[in-house]
Amino acid sequence: MSDVIRYAPVARHARALAVLNTLDSASKPAKLLLYGGTPPPDFAPVAGALVEIVLSKPSGTINDASELVLAGATEGMVAAAGRVSWARLVSGDGQPVADMDVGLPGSGAAVELPIVDLQPGALVRLSGAKLLEP
Repeated sequence: MSDVIRYAPVARHARALAVLNTLDSASKPAKLLLYGGTPPPDFAPVAGALVEIVLSKPSGTINDASELVLAGATEGMVAAAGRVSWARLVSGDGQPVADMDVGLPGSGAAVELPIVDLQPGALVRLSGAKLLEP
């Protein structure tokens, strides 16, 4: 049996809306956190993000294709040198919502950045991001 699941448009829209509502469930805005190393299992707490990007409130919109389009409110300043390898979306109260791999453009990673080796003081801006439902 195949392990591929395709959802009908109404179900994809509902799933995207659930993620958006989870991101925006707290009074503070959600964040996209970029990390080096390996993500912890089961969304365990982790410290030491290389950069935090605060999202707008609401943190995005859902388009006609049921894609959640994230909206960055600010640029994030790189706190420590390192190679970004994964990202975490957290709600405004810091609860994990999604972990994703990070890579260079064309890598097929969930998050693609033009530069993955970051230096302290550099700014990272979220210029476009979509969370796609299968």
